[in-house]
Amino acid sequence: MQHYVTKQMLTDLGIDIGDKNADSLLTHLNEKIEEMIGVEITEALDDEQLEELVKLQDKGTDDEIGEWIASHVPDYREIVEDNIDIAMGEMVDSADDINKVAKEQE
Repeated sequence: MQHYVTKQMLTDLGIDIGDKNADSLLTHLNEKIEEMIGVEITEALDDEQLEELVKLQDKGTDDEIGEWIASHVPDYREIVEDNIDIAMGEMVDSADDINKVAKEQE
């Protein structure tokens, strides 16, 4: 799994949680971002390209898959950045609640 968001990024947003909670939150957040990116990528591909990508995912390496996506999805970097921004915006909106729950679990 790609790590799009780090604990430091959460700290910079004012989210103050311990390492145990951070690991869980980061795993969830990075998986969510990965799913969001995957949805946009599949929507950007035609049926033939999608079939090719599925075959590559079954037998290719992460590097090969990444190279394929970069060459077939011209807006890939923008898609990644937009989805990170969306997820981080949601985190900012929920920062107070996240901090409250984290303090209760200490």
